[in-house]
Amino acid sequence: MNPIAQSLMETAVLDRFHQLYQTRGFPSAESIRILRRENTGGGRYAELECDTRLRMDDGYIDLLGSFIEMKGLPNGMMAVVLVTGGYVKTLEFTVYGGDFWDGEERAWKIV
Repeated sequence: MNPIAQSLMETAVLDRFHQLYQTRGFPSAESIRILRRENTGGGRYAELECDTRLRMDDGYIDLLGSFIEMKGLPNGMMAVVLVTGGYVKTLEFTVYGGDFWDGEERAWKIV
């Protein structure tokens, strides 16, 4: 499967995960490939691939209290990464409050 380009928001969020979890081996955004992306209306799933093995248990990791503010989403959204077998597998964005998101990255920031 050929990788697809990361969006600006995906890159920024993956960089934030790197900042938060680099001591546990979380890779930099440029070393992570996106294989597939699906917008769901309530968020987005991006299937990830990376050769770097993390030093953490399998499960979801989050932004440790940070979230994403975006124009048109009054409640913002969260982001998590699924770690499976010691590797990043999925980046997931989920909209808070049941709002609809069409997947377009309008003006946003991580707060």
